[in-house]
Amino acid sequence: MTGRENIQQHLKKLDLKKLDTRSLSFLALFIAFTAVATYLHIPGPSSSYFNLGEVAIYTIALTFGAKAGGIAGGVGAALMDLILGYSIWAPFTFLIKGLEGFIAGKIASQNSKEKFDRKIFAIIVAGNVMILGYAIAKAFLLSWAVVLPEIGIDFAQMIIGGILAIPLSHHLDNYFRK
Repeated sequence: MTGRENIQQHLKKLDLKKLDTRSLSFLALFIAFTAVATYLHIPGPSSSYFNLGEVAIYTIALTFGAKAGGIAGGVGAALMDLILGYSIWAPFTFLIKGLEGFIAGKIASQNSKEKFDRKIFAIIVAGNVMILGYAIAKAFLLSWAVVLPEIGIDFAQMIIGGILAIPLSHHLDNYFRK
């Protein structure tokens, strides 16, 4: 693997059993990007918070594929839950955000003439998985009474994340095609 044009395709076909140094380095950068974006947060009405983590998760998933999106989403967001003092959420976040990134990357990477529409669809499906996952987790940890206000926060994260991630991933796709 040589040059910038190959890393995108390489990461889309990532074999976790054969991680090379370059792939591992990119995954570490993706985890850090997700963690920093998640760190930019506003506390919510219960024990959750609005953050920009979806921008990172969607950008990584749409650009570098399902495995990179899943790893960055799960590890980066869960790590930030631990750092910010929301440690009770970390296992749920690891699963939910990891699944969100994986699903977004999987759907976006399917062959389609309409790449833009595919990216929007990927974000809608993955974002709704995130919303549903956190709704169930919040009901389990807190109560069903807090689920409805929290859905609004998660929905806003999905929409803002998608609005920012689609053009970012488009520019990254163009960069790696050069």
